[in-house]
Amino acid sequence: MFIRRLLANNAFMMSTAFVLAMIFGGFPQLVTGLTNSTISMISLGVMMSFSLCSLRFRGLKAARHGKAVFRAFLLSFVLGSGLTILLAQLFQGDIRDGWILIAAVPSAVSVIPFCYLLRGELEATLVSSAALYFIALLFTPLITLIFIGEAVSPDTVLRYVGILILIPMLISRPIRALKLSEESKHIAVNVSFFILVIAVAGTNRQVFFGEPLLLISLLSVAIVRTFGVGILYDHLARKNGVSRARRVPEVLFATHKNTGMAAALAMNLLGPGAAVPATVLMSVDIVWLIYITRFMAPSSMVGY
Repeated sequence: MFIRRLLANNAFMMSTAFVLAMIFGGFPQLVTGLTNSTISMISLGVMMSFSLCSLRFRGLKAARHGKAVFRAFLLSFVLGSGLTILLAQLFQGDIRDGWILIAAVPSAVSVIPFCYLLRGELEATLVSSAALYFIALLFTPLITLIFIGEAVSPDTVLRYVGILILIPMLISRPIRALKLSEESKHIAVNVSFFILVIAVAGTNRQVFFGEPLLLISLLSVAIVRTFGVGILYDHLARKNGVSRARRVPEVLFATHKNTGMAAALAMNLLGPGAAVPATVLMSVDIVWLIYITRFMAPSSMVGY
């Protein structure tokens, strides 16, 4: 029972994983037989599958979530991307272009499992997140073409849609039939997050032992576009009477970009130097998600 409670504790699981990642690095390929990139994709897929098994797809009407989709677009591609493009101008060369790639990608698919963990509006979040990835078929190539001079292929974005949204939606149906308890699903998502944190943060921990001045500047920008934007938006939304269930996904859409996708695009388009901003932002994102778990958790999660 004690172990289950620890496994169901979001902040404990992510904090522990982050510490282990900084000490030991990512998963050794010789032991797992898989690259950390592959492990991160699998863990994201598992997280999505268990998160979506709580939803009934029969009767789901995407059209009624039009306002939620529009708000998600404004938060992710207007506020999030716009601010990131502005902050990118503080840098030059590959570092600047790395921030532009972060601005170009849609929100992270882990917005959905985190919305599930924090009892946000899950159905609207699923529809909004899927819509953002199809919107990204136009916006991601457009942003990279305008600000970098080289467009990302829409096929790349489609691949992410299939692997991280469509396949988990299919897998979630047999999982739903198992009628697992909420705690069991919560634990499955947390364990997947634990693995994801080690795979992402551990693989990139060398960034934190490089040039200190560059690291400080990158961390400062990353903190502004996550903690700064998230806390300010949550404060304004509270003042305007927005419900906590709606604020959860909206804060995530505004702050949580698909940094894994940005890093992969940077490596393929520009080289490893351009992947450094995404690497730093990944680590700040992990701390942000630990923080958001505490300050946006509903009272019903006190036991978790």
